[in-house]
Amino acid sequence: MSQDFMDPEIFADFIVEAKEHLETIEPNLLELEKAPDNLGLLNDIFRPMHSLKGASGFLGLNKINSLAHKAENILDELRNGKFSVTTEMMDVILSATDALRVMIESLESAGTEGDIDVKPIVTHIEALLASAVTSPATAARPEAPFEQSDDDMSGLNEAPAPKASAAEPLPDLPPYEAETYKLTVIGEGHLADFMEEAREIVENVNGALVELEKDPDSGSDLVNDIFRYFHNLKGNSGIIGYKELNALTHEAETLLNRVRKGELAPSQPMIDLLLAAVDAIDELIGGIDTQVTSVTPSDTRLIVRKLQIAAETGEFLNGAAETLTIEDILPAEPEPQPEETPQAEIAPLPAAAQGFDPEDVHIFAQANQQQIENMALALNTLRNDSSNTDFVDGLYRSLITVQNSAGYMGFEDIRVTAERTAGLVDQARKSDLDFGLMIDILDQECDILADMLKAKISELTGEKLEETLPEVPALETAAVKTSAPEPDVESERKIEKRAAAGPAPEPEKKITSKETKPQAPRPQASKSDADEQAAATKGAAAPKSSSTIRVDHEKLDHLMNLIGELIINRNRFAMLARSLEDGQVDVQEVAQSLIETTDAMNRISDDLQDTIMNVRMVPVGTVFSRFPRLVRDISRKTGKNVELFMEGEDTELDKSVVEVIGDPLVHMIRNSMDHGLEGEEERVANGKSPTGHVYLRAYHKGNSVAIEVEDDGRGIDPEKMRQVAVRKGVITAEQAALLDDREAIELVFAPGFSSAESVTDISGRGVGMDVVRSNIKNLKGNVAISSEVGKGTKITLSLPLTLAIIDALMVKVGKETFAIPLDAVSETTKIEARRLTDVNKRKALELRGEVIGVVELAEMLGIERTGEKRSILPMVILQDNDRRLGMVVDRLLERQEIVIKPLGAYLADFDLKGISGATIMGDGSVVLILDPHEVYGIAAQTAR
Repeated sequence: MSQDFMDPEIFADFIVEAKEHLETIEPNLLELEKAPDNLGLLNDIFRPMHSLKGASGFLGLNKINSLAHKAENILDELRNGKFSVTTEMMDVILSATDALRVMIESLESAGTEGDIDVKPIVTHIEALLASAVTSPATAARPEAPFEQSDDDMSGLNEAPAPKASAAEPLPDLPPYEAETYKLTVIGEGHLADFMEEAREIVENVNGALVELEKDPDSGSDLVNDIFRYFHNLKGNSGIIGYKELNALTHEAETLLNRVRKGELAPSQPMIDLLLAAVDAIDELIGGIDTQVTSVTPSDTRLIVRKLQIAAETGEFLNGAAETLTIEDILPAEPEPQPEETPQAEIAPLPAAAQGFDPEDVHIFAQANQQQIENMALALNTLRNDSSNTDFVDGLYRSLITVQNSAGYMGFEDIRVTAERTAGLVDQARKSDLDFGLMIDILDQECDILADMLKAKISELTGEKLEETLPEVPALETAAVKTSAPEPDVESERKIEKRAAAGPAPEPEKKITSKETKPQAPRPQASKSDADEQAAATKGAAAPKSSSTIRVDHEKLDHLMNLIGELIINRNRFAMLARSLEDGQVDVQEVAQSLIETTDAMNRISDDLQDTIMNVRMVPVGTVFSRFPRLVRDISRKTGKNVELFMEGEDTELDKSVVEVIGDPLVHMIRNSMDHGLEGEEERVANGKSPTGHVYLRAYHKGNSVAIEVEDDGRGIDPEKMRQVAVRKGVITAEQAALLDDREAIELVFAPGFSSAESVTDISGRGVGMDVVRSNIKNLKGNVAISSEVGKGTKITLSLPLTLAIIDALMVKVGKETFAIPLDAVSETTKIEARRLTDVNKRKALELRGEVIGVVELAEMLGIERTGEKRSILPMVILQDNDRRLGMVVDRLLERQEIVIKPLGAYLADFDLKGISGATIMGDGSVVLILDPHEVYGIAAQTAR
């Protein structure tokens, strides 16, 4: 695809969906390991992997596509009973998901798949697939379902010969030479629409087929849904001119049509065959080169012929299929057979239509009559409003549809006329030419085209149609963005999809992948041209995606309503301003109106803020879902039996916070399992259960969210922490002696500190917990740790609900104003200076029986203060988890809602201690925001 069509939104959607797929796959793999006979669980893993393969292929992400395809192959073998679920099998699939996650994260951050080496994983998978030749599971299931196009031909013979591996060519088929050709793109955004819809179709048809597999007697609705999915994909592939994809979906549609008619009943072999067809569709999609809008199709001859035999005979692995030969797949002169007609009500056609598929004639007539109306509507609208780009695009799409459908049917004169007229429209679109200057010539060209179409339709159907374009009144509603109304989309797509597959077949000859050779239905790049274009763009990075959030439409509707209320109040302010300018109004009356309007604005702004925050909130379960896999892997590496318990997955946080907390939680869980939990023998000796427990919890705590990682391990020994810190030079022996147990335990957050006796690939390098603190600090949160020797350790992350707006207490120190996050304020008070005492060289205050350390904010920040010594001290009591600190200020101001602004890169070198950000006040002044957790740390360090 050219860069013009590399829509960042498509890549953003892909990344979101890919992450969701991986979050579904990993937990299910772990469950499958516990319940290896659960076929439903296996299908739940297969579907998202299958969808990931298809979506990545659409976007030209070949590394992701290739690895997902290999993983899908082995999952398919498991589904088919060729293998049994083993630890080795789970390990290699989990390794593949790890690599896929790394590539997707690289795509998100850098716009490329990265340089991760997936060859060892692919080699391992291929070795496992090759072992299917001698697998006992294979022998136990001689009736293997149909596979995709890279299956071994011998799988269709009576002898139970082994299937060739996915990497091996079909041994008896003539060599397949893929020919690269250009796809037809109907304006900007069209290919993006195709890709998005195809991804949804592949996912939906997989789910529907699996559901049908569970309940073949579920009724006709499910079969109709599957038929419609293939039908739509067939249509869409025809519009872009993808011949092989169009032919394959056509055969699947034909088979399903017999099921819809009641001529065939759903069965396991049929569903296996259709799933194999979906696999082949994914592979075809993977052949699309998004850089140059071209395609190099894969070999679909075998799967197409299997579908044809199934539709013709109703046989799958029995009867005719058992004797399938090369001649059946590539017949030199196929016997003429009347084609099944999905539209049973189509009337007999006149003599002029003999030689054409009745269904094709019906669809050609129906779709092009609609295109005639669309062209008339577009031209009539553009005559009155030549700048309406929606109708310009609609006209272009209609002309391309006519061009493709005429090319498919072999009506060269109509095709050339439509192509010429579409070229005029496209040239005008790209040059920003005023369509008002071209409307007459376009009207004339479209009249000619409409006359040709109506004549041909009348000739084919025997129905007399009016000549020239119909008069269609201009719509007063929103512009139409599609080339046909909704009721006719199905039939229109059907002919458009076929149009790209090549000209109409010979009379009574069945369409196969061998026969769909285009007879110049449209301009097509030669292989060398496509190669040159591909070379020109080779290595071009995919566009870096932006972060996206899925929003319920009801929330958007509510936002629009609030915007409407804002506009009303804005108009009220403007009216009041004009009244004051006139000077002929009662000031008291205007003041009252201002108060009322301001109150309304406050209500609306509060509602807007709540709604926007609600839109940005996502459940932490999206992060938690990766940890069962992590625990499982570490448990196997360490040889410890560990069980993970998760609570509060539905707790919501700002999306920007959720995206960052993953790595800190990984470090915490690794430390809990590697350092915290004992081995089985040690646990039993200490009277504990042999299985260790790790708890991952999320819950609301005031205006923040707390996330806890707790284990029931050996705990942290404060004395050992002091000794290790002194030995490693983190602190001196004198400093260690002054540390209380809590402070000693918190040494785990010191840079480079590690109490591990040896470094492993899990932990022990001294970087984990320092990273945790740094990341959480960047999120304006804090970390607390508590531990009891022999009982376990708990680490608590306190995170703000949002990073944008907070409630703050404003205080004055000297001439400066500071903001303190309100959720860190336990209380405010005023005390007599004489009540301050010295405890261990620190200022302290006894408040209601509790001794609290005290710090002067002015002294801490080096702010000069004038005035005499005060007898009454305003004080803010800060709450840092379960610790409290008194902070003396000059004045306590008001509580205020503030917008957090970063300090900016130019202040990064100043290392502003105790400051987390800034905000802008109503008068335009800048106020610094204090970091309560860092203030506490500075106070403790100063005292030492």
